Amino acid sequence: MNRTSRLAAMGLMLGLGCRASHGSASDASTPRDGPDGTGDGARDRISDAGSTPAPDGAPSCVPAIPAVAWTSPYAGWSRGIPTDPAFFPISVWLQGSWHATEMAQLGINIYVGNNAGTDALAASDLAILEKLGMYAIIGQDSVGLANVDDPTIVGWWMTPDEPDNAQSDGKGGYGPPVAPATLVAQYDAYKAADATRPIYLGLGQGVAFDGWEGRGSNAPAESGYVPAADIVDFDIYPYNNCGGDPNEQMTCGQFWLNAFGVDRLHQWSTRHQAAWTDIETTAINAGSTDGPTPAQTRSEVWLALIHGANGITYFIDTWNPSFREDGIFADATMVGAVTALNHQIASLAPELNSASLSNVVAVNSSNAAVPIDMMVKAHGQTVYVFAAASRAGTTRASFTVSNLAADGSVTVVGENRTIDLASGKFADDFAANDVHLYALDLSTVTCN
Repeated sequence: MNRTSRLAAMGLMLGLGCRASHGSASDASTPRDGPDGTGDGARDRISDAGSTPAPDGAPSCVPAIPAVAWTSPYAGWSRGIPTDPAFFPISVWLQGSWHATEMAQLGINIYVGNNAGTDALAASDLAILEKLGMYAIIGQDSVGLANVDDPTIVGWWMTPDEPDNAQSDGKGGYGPPVAPATLVAQYDAYKAADATRPIYLGLGQGVAFDGWEGRGSNAPAESGYVPAADIVDFDIYPYNNCGGDPNEQMTCGQFWLNAFGVDRLHQWSTRHQAAWTDIETTAINAGSTDGPTPAQTRSEVWLALIHGANGITYFIDTWNPSFREDGIFADATMVGAVTALNHQIASLAPELNSASLSNVVAVNSSNAAVPIDMMVKAHGQTVYVFAAASRAGTTRASFTVSNLAADGSVTVVGENRTIDLASGKFADDFAANDVHLYALDLSTVTCN
């Protein structure tokens, strides 16, 4: 069940470009596969803007680290998403303030949407979020505009949700999607009311799935909606789609679609808009047990981040066996996994909020059917490689650091293990849906 159904029911050296450096080969401009595997995804457009010499005291074999300029996608707003490098947006969709404490414990730092989709998020609710160090993206309704000076509000939520889908005609049927031009006009009106915050727009799964029937016939191009927002979000739930109708089942288990949609949003961007995606955490639909495992949710999140997602939104509701707004908390295993995942993202925020580097690390997969997508970051003398299997199956990945003739060890972040580095190369096994995060401190290597 998508979000519309829910509404109906209820200091660094380098910085993050809007493109991730990712790929399954040494050429970081390799096109990403679309949902049909045809390779029609967005291309990585990061280019080296120069290089930073190895710091004093580094071994002589350590290569220069490319210096790539970066500007936060939130830098244009004085009261928008925090631009502190230590802050990465981890949001939750449509929750009441009565869940705020458990959301904070889950690692959420932004509420998106008015609570329960029907009530205005009141000033007292904003005070609850502020006390917990959280923020909100809410509508420009009577409460939102009345609290325009409240720093808890960091963005404006544009309605309707999923305007790119066929819209209810009020008679039990559906009419066409909202015209992009209508939303651009609404964006201009929101901006006129308050230009100090970005405007958020949530789109449907048509961003990542061209065959999505929910758009109706003769729907306008998805790309036409991007100019109507500063933060463009979309949802697709590949594991829940396994229990959907035949059209939804076409994307069953295609866990890379969130990442593919992020690529598209960046490709369609007209002014450096932030790209977010919604992640499934529960078996959403009544009468179905189809939903992600913790490993699958983690895979969806990290693939989206590797492809340059500027924020993550969790969908945590369930109608199984009956509606529960904070449905994730019925599954203690998923709660523990998502909490750990969010803490990991928060701990790596300075790296995520930094430039992705091309041509610094190459990766080879032993199984051509299971490419490894990756992005490369650097902080001081440490190079980070965030890597994930991007198709179903298992493989062994071999990584090569360019121009590094040295031995040493690579730390696998969060896994309490290290891997040997030999002549600038290291290798690791990837099980199904695996994600591995590597840190290589260049100051510790030994030149050959």
